[in-house]
Amino acid sequence: MGKSVCLYGGPLFDGEKLLERGVIIFDRQEIKSINEGDCGKRADYSIDVKGKLIAPGLVDLHSDALEKCIEIRPGVFFDAEFALQNLDRRLAVCGITTFCNAISFAEDEFGLRSCDEAEELVHLIHKFNKSDDAGVNHLIHARFEISNPKAESVLTRLINENLIDMVSIMDHTPGQGQFKTIESYIAYHTGTYKVTPQQISVLLEQKSASKEETVKQVISMGQLVKKAGIPFLSHDDDTKEKVSFVKNTGVDASEFPVSMEAAKTAKKYNMGVFMGAPNLIRDCSSNNHLKASEALLSGVCDALVSDYCPECLLQVPFIASKRHLLDLQETLKLVTSTPGDYLKKRSKSGRLVINAPADLIIVDHAGPWIRTAQTWVSGRCVYNSN
Repeated sequence: MGKSVCLYGGPLFDGEKLLERGVIIFDRQEIKSINEGDCGKRADYSIDVKGKLIAPGLVDLHSDALEKCIEIRPGVFFDAEFALQNLDRRLAVCGITTFCNAISFAEDEFGLRSCDEAEELVHLIHKFNKSDDAGVNHLIHARFEISNPKAESVLTRLINENLIDMVSIMDHTPGQGQFKTIESYIAYHTGTYKVTPQQISVLLEQKSASKEETVKQVISMGQLVKKAGIPFLSHDDDTKEKVSFVKNTGVDASEFPVSMEAAKTAKKYNMGVFMGAPNLIRDCSSNNHLKASEALLSGVCDALVSDYCPECLLQVPFIASKRHLLDLQETLKLVTSTPGDYLKKRSKSGRLVINAPADLIIVDHAGPWIRTAQTWVSGRCVYNSN
């Protein structure tokens, strides 16, 4: 058993309530005690945080960061293990202790996203997460592109091997969801990847040809996910009809709904609603869709995710509080306990409770931009800015 550590001397948020002055004692096994007030019982090591905030490590349910670290520019690829190791260190600096790597199973798409590469990444992440090199907890968020006929069989195998922690269904065909028009679809892909409009037209023909099978695939995937007992999400919902359909297939959360109608319908069905942290910081969607700030003000946002920029996640609770969207105690829940509760395989993630692993951060919230002073994962300090 490792030596015990006591953090004291600042406010403490335990996942539910914000204490003005908190004391937490933990070791490499678990959290031993949490109290309000001054440091009484001394541990083997005591650290005065000097007014900084003690909080649970952030829980990020959706981030494409690994794919973007591998293909850092269109057509410019780095070794996946090199990218993963460096991303892991970056996450520790960001205060993210539980990270869901969003891996796309989208055969014959542009860029990195294909089933073969996705399956290789899943195995690489699991191997890395079990090694001594991993600083934070890495999970797998499988993104199922429903127009991809190969994805269902590959994902079925990986889910049955207990290698997938959550699944989201995606439909990136134009005319609905993220891309309301063919023009917006072409503009995005020609701007992001080194492709021509003609190449995009071929892809769209392939997507349209497989459209009739997608409903069967979604229903089948929903049954598989329910049997596995893992979360099932829908991506870029745009209408109440779409939300109603995915709800009936077993989906329990809507991520990045593109309209208020879709978000409110999801809440009516008791589904979770997850919005992007970059959206909140910039106060706009990259595709002129629903603002995260509007979702917060309307009471339809349950959690915030980093989407494509891990650095955003720590900032948003404080930004939302400063903009009077919610008070700080409530906004901190959006990046800790609420997303943590959604992870069925990792109970107590995003919470500081006795007997839970000591995944926590010390936050310097004095400046205009928030920074992580220390990050602890399972009672081990994986980042220290001092």
